[in-house]
Amino acid sequence: MKKLFLSVALSAGVMLCSEAGAVTSELPQVKKCEEAMKQAMYEVAVQQCEYEAEKGSTEAAEYLGYMYLKGKGVARDWGLARKYLEQAIDGGLVTASRYLAILYWNGLGVERSREKAMDLFNDCMSYEMQNGGDSCKIQLAQTLSFGTNSEQDHRYARDLYAQLFEKKDYQYSLDLAKMYLVLGQNAEAYKYAEFYIWWAKRYGDVEQLRLSMSDATVVKNKAVVNLSDVQVNDAYNWVKNEIYKINEEHMQKKSGENVSKADEKSSNSAGD
Repeated sequence: MKKLFLSVALSAGVMLCSEAGAVTSELPQVKKCEEAMKQAMYEVAVQQCEYEAEKGSTEAAEYLGYMYLKGKGVARDWGLARKYLEQAIDGGLVTASRYLAILYWNGLGVERSREKAMDLFNDCMSYEMQNGGDSCKIQLAQTLSFGTNSEQDHRYARDLYAQLFEKKDYQYSLDLAKMYLVLGQNAEAYKYAEFYIWWAKRYGDVEQLRLSMSDATVVKNKAVVNLSDVQVNDAYNWVKNEIYKINEEHMQKKSGENVSKADEKSSNSAGD
């Protein structure tokens, strides 16, 4: 009888442990800092990034600095933003300089210093020139674009956006159009706004279309008032040719991918 009781008890214990294990496996996993940031789950990201930053993660420190700078998931805190950004930079993550530069550019929690801000931006861009990336250039262009800045700043922003366009980062064609409009270069403003509309309809995602299409139309309509029919026609032809070249590149890329898949399939069949 005693053996029977023990056997039943052990069987029940095994079942309970098995069920507990099944329940545990179904519980959602704690998201990592970077994953939570990519999904814009900022409240989750703050907690996880703090944990990872304490463990020495420079990426987590940069994310925290960004969130405290922008007020994402937490109240804005310039002091904490600076603390975490400097922690990331000191740990070797040079790209965090682009956010620290914003604090100095605007005097947020620090003494305002355009010189210090530009030093940080330049260090960041130099690093990316050697290692790849344009995040620092993009942030500087956006910082220079504000209406309260000087014409010289706007010209620099225009040149940076033009560099991004030349690298086929076509999503910045609208920003480039806006800078041309601010600078009174209406023909170029119209041209790049029209380009953005064509490009976004073909290759932009839904979010880009929703947020930016109306802006592009406004820029285009403001610019066209000052243009002749010849200038409008020239812009139209330029846009048409540029979009045609992009279409060709996409078709060639797709064709190359199909050939690679066919070759791989053929190779696998031969192996069988």
